[in-house]
Formats: sequence, C-alpha cells, structure tokens
Amino acid sequence: MAYFIQQLVTGLAVGGTYALVALGFVLYFGVLNILNIAHAQTLMLAPVLIVVLMQAGAAWPVAVGAAIVLTFVYSYAVYIVCMKPFTRPGREASYLAPFVASFGVSMLTENLASTWLGSQPLSFPLRLPADVWHVGTVAVVPIQAIGLVICCVLMLALAWVVGRTAFGRAMRAVAENRAVAEAQGISADRTTVITVVMATFLGVVAGLLFAAGTTSVSPFVGLEYGLKGMVVMIIGGVTSLAGAVVAGLLVGLLETGITAYVSSTYQDTITFGLLFLILLVRPQGLFTILSREGRP
Repeated sequence: MAYFIQQLVTGLAVGGTYALVALGFVLYFGVLNILNIAHAQTLMLAPVLIVVLMQAGAAWPVAVGAAIVLTFVYSYAVYIVCMKPFTRPGREASYLAPFVASFGVSMLTENLASTWLGSQPLSFPLRLPADVWHVGTVAVVPIQAIGLVICCVLMLALAWVVGRTAFGRAMRAVAENRAVAEAQGISADRTTVITVVMATFLGVVAGLLFAAGTTSVSPFVGLEYGLKGMVVMIIGGVTSLAGAVVAGLLVGLLETGITAYVSSTYQDTITFGLLFLILLVRPQGLFTILSREGRP
C-alpha cells in the first residue's frame, strides 16, 4: 500500500504538470482559435536560458528572472508573426497558416538551440534537496510534492480568473465572437496579449518542474513534453479547461502505473493508445460538447 501511495503521488505530480502544458494550448485554441505548436518550446526555453545564464556567471535569481522575461518575449514575437495576422476580422477561420507558421518557428527554435548547445542533456542547476520525505511508511520525493501543490494552485487560480473575474468574461467573449466583443467595448488585442502571457507562464512553470524533476534539460524536451500536452488537450477536449486538468491527471497516473507495475517501455504506448481510443469513441474529447455545426 505504501508503494501504491508513492506511485499515486508521483502520477498526480506528473499529470498535474502535463495539465499545465495542456492548459496553455487550450488557452490559445479557446481564445484565438489557433493551435500554437511553438508554445511547446516555452517548456524548453526557460530552463535552457537559466543554465546558460548561470554558466555565464549570473546569480540564480537574475538568471530565473531574465529567462522568464525572455521566454515571454519569445511567445509574444511568435504571436505577432504567426497568429496576429490570422485573428483579424474576416480571417478567423484560417487554421492551416498559423499552424504551419508556429510549427516552423518551433522547429527553428529547437534546431538553433541544439546547434548552439549541442544535443546532449545539460545539468539543471536549480534543484531541491534529494532527501526523501517520510510520511509514515510512505516516501515522498520533495519535487513531486511541491510540484503537485504548485500545479493545484495554478489550476485553481486559472479557474478563478476565467470563471469569476471581469477579464475572464472578456476572454470568454473574445473566444465566442471577437467582433461582437469589440463592439461591446472589450479590447480583443489586450485580452489576447494577456492570454498569451498566461499561457506562457503555465508553460514556463511546467518546463521548470520537468527540469527540476529530471535534473536535466535538453533542446528537445519542448517537443517531447509539448506533444504530451497536446495529447492531453485532445483527450480532455480542445476547448475545455476542466478536461485538460482531468486528462492530464489521468495520463500521469496511467504512465506512472504502467512504469511501476509493468515496464517503462509501454509508457508512451498507453498514452497514445488512450488518444487513439478517445478519437475512435469520442473524438470531441471527454468534456467538449459538439455544436450543430459539428465543431467545439
């Protein structure tokens, strides 16, 4: 039972981090109606920049602050180049162009990082003490417990912002109909930029949790974990915040359970097998209701 509880905590921590990644994709898709593949690289950029800046002699608070700011700048630049031209009135229905553009930027970012830093994983300098916490007979790794708490706080905060604040109402209005929202006095551009900042922050936190948990980072982790985040988004429903959370926790628990009780070889198999099953049985996702037009 103690081992089972340990794996349960691990699965919830991993799943919560997957949920953060998926929530970033959901914000982009829900508000902008665009799938931003380059969002995956925010998971890689902040940890990599922290490593580079600390190797250059920067103190860790300076390195962390500068890395987060530079990642925000990156996301905003991607939005300006790849998404803003396709969110203007009359062009909202264009999916392929921003998808391809953001995918190209994502690949460019990954290749530039690997060319500059090499393809080998880098040791991540920020980590918690390795001492295991013992709660009765249960052993808990500090980064897992702290990561789970951080994920829960961020998910609850996002739910409160979207559901209980004036900005959340503005987000929902822009997502429903950008032109009508602007006619009601809502600044769609301001709402969009803040949404990009929120999505980026979730990606940065998820990337730092992954890096601290594995004690390493490489130029390829963005696409690796970003792909898991997109799978979670599709399973939960591409516009459902609650679906992203539930699907993220489900995937994390399944992966951890398979690794603990069967073999880590089947970890990705169970994740993509679940995606395949959902696409066959309920292609709109677990928590998305299709409209009469057949789209979320």
